[in-house]
Amino acid sequence: MKRALRKLSDWLTREVSSSRSSFVLFVCLFAMVLVYRVQLTIGLFTNRVKPFDFHPGGHPFWFTLANLPYDLAIVLFCFLICWLLSRVTHFMEDRKGFQFFKISGMVFLQIVLLGLVLIHGVHGRLLFDVQTGIDRSVIKEAFSGISAVETINLTEVRDYLFLLFPFGIFWLVLLSSPRIRVWTVRVSVLLAMFLSCLSLFAAGGRTKDVADEIRLNPALFLLSDVTEDVLRYSPGYRNLDISKGTRLDIQSPRFKEDSPLKPANSLPAKSKHPWNVIFFIMESVGTRYIFDTSNGNRMPMPFLHKISQESWYLRRHFTTSNVSTKAIFSLFSGLYDFFNRKTIGTQPDAEVPSVYSWLGEGYDRFLVTPSSISWYFPAKFVKSSGPPEIHSYEDLKFKVREEFHSLGHYIARDEIQTVDFFIGRLSKAREPFLGTYISFAAHFPYFDYGEDYRVVEDGRLISRYYNNLNLLDHMIKRIVDHLREKGLLERTILVIVGDHGQAFGQHHPNNFMHYRYSYNENLETPAVLYQPALFKPRVFGFPTSHVDLLPTLLNAVRIPYASTAFDGESIFERKSIRKPIYFYGYEESFSSLDSHLIKVQYSLKKKSCWVFDLKHDPDEKNPIDCSLYPLQVEALHKFVSEHDANLLRYNSDLNEKKGFQAQVPATNEVSSFK
Repeated sequence: MKRALRKLSDWLTREVSSSRSSFVLFVCLFAMVLVYRVQLTIGLFTNRVKPFDFHPGGHPFWFTLANLPYDLAIVLFCFLICWLLSRVTHFMEDRKGFQFFKISGMVFLQIVLLGLVLIHGVHGRLLFDVQTGIDRSVIKEAFSGISAVETINLTEVRDYLFLLFPFGIFWLVLLSSPRIRVWTVRVSVLLAMFLSCLSLFAAGGRTKDVADEIRLNPALFLLSDVTEDVLRYSPGYRNLDISKGTRLDIQSPRFKEDSPLKPANSLPAKSKHPWNVIFFIMESVGTRYIFDTSNGNRMPMPFLHKISQESWYLRRHFTTSNVSTKAIFSLFSGLYDFFNRKTIGTQPDAEVPSVYSWLGEGYDRFLVTPSSISWYFPAKFVKSSGPPEIHSYEDLKFKVREEFHSLGHYIARDEIQTVDFFIGRLSKAREPFLGTYISFAAHFPYFDYGEDYRVVEDGRLISRYYNNLNLLDHMIKRIVDHLREKGLLERTILVIVGDHGQAFGQHHPNNFMHYRYSYNENLETPAVLYQPALFKPRVFGFPTSHVDLLPTLLNAVRIPYASTAFDGESIFERKSIRKPIYFYGYEESFSSLDSHLIKVQYSLKKKSCWVFDLKHDPDEKNPIDCSLYPLQVEALHKFVSEHDANLLRYNSDLNEKKGFQAQVPATNEVSSFK
């Protein structure tokens, strides 16, 4: 044994001397993955906000060891690649150009090291800050939508330390004496072998039900995501178990309309006064949560429940996309955004008319939000139609909510103080006014606003979410009470709506927040139209969409518009069979839902299609083969294939001052908008 260990030691000494960069890389990466795994474990056991609401059991030491083999596998893989390359260059020592290859190899090694360090550092931050790991879509989003300034604002001292310490270890060991270098490598190798053996005992049962983002090494997770994307585009790939069940709906083409029923409600009489309008847009509020008392908790939004019984409540209302930028564009325009990741509302030439255009220049227009509009708001689109007065994170100097979350200092002001500001602005508003408030409280990480707003105390993500829904409910009540006290309520229309839904692990362990999937929990969001003089109490059970709200509002205030001006339909003019509504999923999918509650979904990633019959399968547990619904599938593909080009053409015509005319009231007279 002594002889074998001596031979191994001598071989290791020779190899370290001849391939020192490879072994130094091993030491460096080994230290990096240990720090990453220890930091992650500490965060999972101590942070109140945990990735995917995952609560690890047992002792932190054993949990760390249970997932360490994935980290050690990446270290070993990178070391072997580097060592093999060093063996190749070793045979070139006597040839011309050797120094060039040697320097190039060292530069390449630093680039690889930088990439691995960034992957580990970013992955760790994303898990706690955004409930996701680093994958292809995150990288694409970072390059397309996040500026360098925003990245710097998000980077903290601990991030810089994590990024720099592997390079410090690399050069410190590389430039040390041969004896210290060999000793460091020996200790690292023995420690890696020892931890590997321990991990075999620790792994039993502890990696079960652990999300891949937590269990796998970040580099391995990214590699698996990229590999899966490659396989998805290969012929015949299908990663979905589709049942061949019997069709249960009534098949109907998209444009077929039966004889119209009696309208859901006749158009209200024309008012002698212009209507004030308030949009209260609730970030990340899902319909299934707002009135939920199934766990013995108090109702999260009792005031909203009360006024929903006094107004039009759209019980089966859907967003047009599971991301805010596209959803808000649809709310304000009555149109679907692009069925790809680009957003027309952020383009500098956006000329599509918004609600601000339709209501006219006579309105006092203002928008208030505690968040940063650079993150989620189609500002170009809104400003093109006569910019409202906008107050956001950038100019509101209120305190911020930093507890529990590192991004808190950047993306949101205090919700209560921001509502105070909005109420103050309402007090100064000139009638008629169009006020918009976009909340943040129900967006992750669900800051704690104190005992006054707690309906659940157990600390889970969904419990803190319910608490902040209760906060929003109080804020809506404060606004309504203020309007009533000032004698404005009888002249004001309130449109209370969520931008999209929110998920808490339904269907998939990593289906948290809203943008990963297009299940109903990601898409369903409440909508309430409140003004007793215009909207008599009624609950609507058929599917409605964000694109329906603007034409409905214009009908209510008796502003005429061409039927081709919107993708949506006024609820006042409901037919027995409405057009299907459509959704774009940020996970690269598109979907439709018709009046028979047949939901067709097509994944661009998976190149596959499936159907849910929501009437018989409301929880979306049993996907059905699309071949049973050819008309719905054809309608979906036809709409998506034509929509983006039509929207671009429409916007181009408006840029050229042609193709659109609408009568819009300017105070007491009628003017035209082009």
